[in-house]
Amino acid sequence: MPREITILSSAPHDLYAVADAAEGIGSADSVRQIEGGAGVQVVDRSGRDLLTVYAPRLLSTPGEVERLLPAAPEVSLPTYWCDAFAPLDDDGEAGVSIALRLALALGAVCVVED
Repeated sequence: MPREITILSSAPHDLYAVADAAEGIGSADSVRQIEGGAGVQVVDRSGRDLLTVYAPRLLSTPGEVERLLPAAPEVSLPTYWCDAFAPLDDDGEAGVSIALRLALALGAVCVVED
């Protein structure tokens, strides 16, 4: 099973924000769109997936974040919900680092579940 990562932000991210977050992470080599643009993947030189980040969805219903992710801290609504996944192995550590850097750049909350 992969690490499940949720990013809750007041603004949506794009491919460029993910690429910026991956910059400087040693094993990250490139960023590509997947599934017809539904997601973005950061891969290493061999093409191995380090992090997959799906398009954010706007949530505006009170209580929805708490229902879907009880471990999340309180966030203001509306908020953008973004699902991301990283491997459980050492490559996944690079993926988690990228997700945390993305959240930091967005001023977002990032919840990592193993």
